[in-house]
Amino acid sequence: MASDDEEMEINKEDIEDDTDDESKGDDDDNDNDDDSTSEDSPDEQIDDSKQETELVAHRDIVQSNPYNYQAYIDYINLARQYGNLEHLRFARQKMSEMFPLTQQLWLDWIRDEMQLLISNTEENKELIQLFERALNDYLSVMIWIEYVQYRLPYYVSLNSIEELRNLFERGLSSCALHITEGNLLWAAYIETEKAILDGILLKYNQNNTNNNDLKEKILQHVDYILTLYRRQLSIPLRGMDTIYYKDYNEFCQQYKEYLPTNYIEKYDLILKNDFDHAIQQLEKCEKFEQELDATKRSVATYRKYIQFEKEPARIQCLYERAIVDNCLDGVLWLSYIDFAEEHLSSTTILQSIFERSLRNCPWVATLWVRYTEYMELTTNTDHSQLKKIYDRALNSDPTNLISFVDIQLAYFQYRRRHYHQELLLLNNQEQCELLKEEIRHICEYACDQYQELFLSSNDPNLFLKYNGQLELYWIHLEIKSFHSIEHARQIWNGRTLMNKTHNQMISNLWKIYYYMEINYGDEKHARKVLYRALNHIQTMDYPLIICDILLEHEKKYGTIQQLKETKDKLRQIKNKIVQIEKPKRQQQQQQQQQQFNKNNKKQINKGKQKEPKEKSTKVSNNKMDTTASSVQSNGNITEQQQQSPRKRKLSPEETQNVKKKPQASTIDSEGFKIPLPPPPPPSLASSSTSSSMISTTKDIDHLNTVFIANLAFDTTEDAIRQVLSSAGEIKEIRLVKHEWSGKSKGYGYVDFVTSEGYRQALKLDRTPINDRPMYVSEYDRNKSTSNDLTKKFKYATTLEQNKLFISNLPFSLTKEQLQNLFIEKGFKIKDVRLVTHKSGKSKGLAYVEFNDPQEASQAILKFDGTDVDGHTIKVAISNPPQHKQPIKLAPTTQPVVSRAASLGEAPKSTGPRGKGHSQISLVPRKIATTNTKPTSQSTSTTTNTMTNDDFRKMLFSKK
Repeated sequence: MASDDEEMEINKEDIEDDTDDESKGDDDDNDNDDDSTSEDSPDEQIDDSKQETELVAHRDIVQSNPYNYQAYIDYINLARQYGNLEHLRFARQKMSEMFPLTQQLWLDWIRDEMQLLISNTEENKELIQLFERALNDYLSVMIWIEYVQYRLPYYVSLNSIEELRNLFERGLSSCALHITEGNLLWAAYIETEKAILDGILLKYNQNNTNNNDLKEKILQHVDYILTLYRRQLSIPLRGMDTIYYKDYNEFCQQYKEYLPTNYIEKYDLILKNDFDHAIQQLEKCEKFEQELDATKRSVATYRKYIQFEKEPARIQCLYERAIVDNCLDGVLWLSYIDFAEEHLSSTTILQSIFERSLRNCPWVATLWVRYTEYMELTTNTDHSQLKKIYDRALNSDPTNLISFVDIQLAYFQYRRRHYHQELLLLNNQEQCELLKEEIRHICEYACDQYQELFLSSNDPNLFLKYNGQLELYWIHLEIKSFHSIEHARQIWNGRTLMNKTHNQMISNLWKIYYYMEINYGDEKHARKVLYRALNHIQTMDYPLIICDILLEHEKKYGTIQQLKETKDKLRQIKNKIVQIEKPKRQQQQQQQQQQFNKNNKKQINKGKQKEPKEKSTKVSNNKMDTTASSVQSNGNITEQQQQSPRKRKLSPEETQNVKKKPQASTIDSEGFKIPLPPPPPPSLASSSTSSSMISTTKDIDHLNTVFIANLAFDTTEDAIRQVLSSAGEIKEIRLVKHEWSGKSKGYGYVDFVTSEGYRQALKLDRTPINDRPMYVSEYDRNKSTSNDLTKKFKYATTLEQNKLFISNLPFSLTKEQLQNLFIEKGFKIKDVRLVTHKSGKSKGLAYVEFNDPQEASQAILKFDGTDVDGHTIKVAISNPPQHKQPIKLAPTTQPVVSRAASLGEAPKSTGPRGKGHSQISLVPRKIATTNTKPTSQSTSTTTNTMTNDDFRKMLFSKK
């Protein structure tokens, strides 16, 4: 058989000729440079100094802020522009240490370094290391092709075809399944093998003898290339039909005399079967590839693509492609790690995925926790290396509160495991005590650092949510691992509760402290904890929890006398809790009442007429009110009555009653007073004079007030202010709260300084706060007497040709995602509204408004019946069903007619005399029967009454 030297001889000669030509060209260039060189002019020296100064300034920026990605890009571009190799290499090296580089950055770096090479046939270890680093960052077919082209002359010079094939096989293991770009690497591999085959054929033909060794080598090489074609055409790749019908068939025709004898059975039929199967798979994959192009390679589309694929190798390739396009998505990296742990057995690959994920998303605490646990479990990482990894994790994003707590807790847990391992190995008690003190020092430093970094956090609720978690785990270590109840008490008394006022208001911390004493301490210390908690009961978030625990404690452990004293004490405390906010509320109520009375007094002094009240239909003693004003049949007051002044002035008692009358409607069902609405403006004035008078007598305090509702009970005033401050300057926020607990009822009032802020705030209706839509509406001055049926529906109830109604949407779809869905198709959207429950969760319905009806019609044709995250959506013109017309309750003198029972309504349960079961009728059946006749439509409201004598005479006359 022919040796490798004979096999690659021709290729070697060709490459040597090329290198000779290049060296001659370089010599010519050097001669020209020598002829043209001269001393630099003073202007050129000044320019060089300016360039150096500018490059040094960029270098200082990079060194002062090593996490500024754009600063590295600017530094590299400036160094390339000035041709300064020293600065260029420094910038690229520092950037690659801090960030993974993109394909283009690596290619620019590699090509710049390749231009500086003296010879391509010599091995440059630094450049090879550069290629390996580039291949480790992201999946890149182009870098692999560049790598193979660089190594090809070197392998030819060594006549090492096996090493060249090994390099190609490495590239195929990474990129062979890449549907869109994989064919490039396959083509490079096959063309290289064809070039080698042509060299062997040329050598064979030049000998003009039957060299059996060369012929055998040709047959083997043809067989190898056929195997490559079979492997390539069994994979779904773009352009594979051209490869099969053109390249593969041409190769078979060109080398048909060297094809194996059983070629049809061994290759052709099997290859055709694999090719047909791959084509079918490609047609299915093309749908996802087109969707990737349409959605700008979003993570959601990649997820659907991954769920479609079944083979782990293809799924891994898809994950690598998804990471290239969405490298900063921490959830995507975690999903990739989950897949790798389940399907990839190589620890080297999994560790590489972990390290790459942390270079891309160092702020994701879960990645650090998973990485440290993996290193601790599956590798022989010693204690010092794990400590360095945790130090890197804590310095990755030190300003993130959640990441800080999660990583610190993971470190505490690791130190606990390490302590128990060392406890089994160490027999020296002193070393164990030193290890305990080291862990205590770590816990103390972490707790102090938490307070220093996040005490002035912009989100106080988040601070309180995670506050105490580190100390609670420290307490857990003292009790469970170190068996020291005294140290645990010192942490509770010296750090967690006594030195932090905000912790003293958290009833759950007192509860945990109490149960720790019950389980690991003694009953006396537990009782002391509860009595200490009672000292802060007035500022505690859930004070009744402590009261209940104390009562249960005395029932289990106390004497009868202690139980009685506890009940008396708790009774007094509960009374204080209920009354704790009454003075503040009463003071606020008095101020609003004074303002309300002041406005009423102005109206009365100006002779402003009140709106007539509905008259009662009951008239006693058979007398009619002859002083009553005449009322028209439609219930409106006559024009003469509007213009006539009041005949008499109101007495002081009547004036006082008028002022106090709205007070009855300001008490809610729980006995708490709510803010009084301003007086309703009279609706009877028809002239411009009376209208202007009304506008001047409105309550100024509530002109710019909006009503907010559907709030989560834990929503704070700061959260509301953060959302509504964009509308305008806020004067006051008043959340309605329970008096006994101080917890919000979920609604309140917001006063704005200007009317413009009031109008802008109404536009913020249904803005989400704590994942719930906040309802913003006008302040309803007649809310206590208004009817829900008279409220106007906010949205249109008729056909809207420029608005689409979309149903069957995924519940997880957000407004932004739906909006992007239309924008990516080229539609211009005016507004998008998701229909949600009061909890903020989507109903799967939405309205999309366009600028013109024609565009809306085109959107129906485009989107109706399409698939969105597994849901087939329905799109139609918005045409909601007609809403029931509100019932107008106009004042009238005609008797009220009972409404007809609605469809499906159960009949009202009545007793034997037409009354309810809970009512007693004192009227005899005879009288009750005669009064059941329908009354006439007379305007008279008088009825004939019977005296006792009349009733007695009628009763005896029946006998």
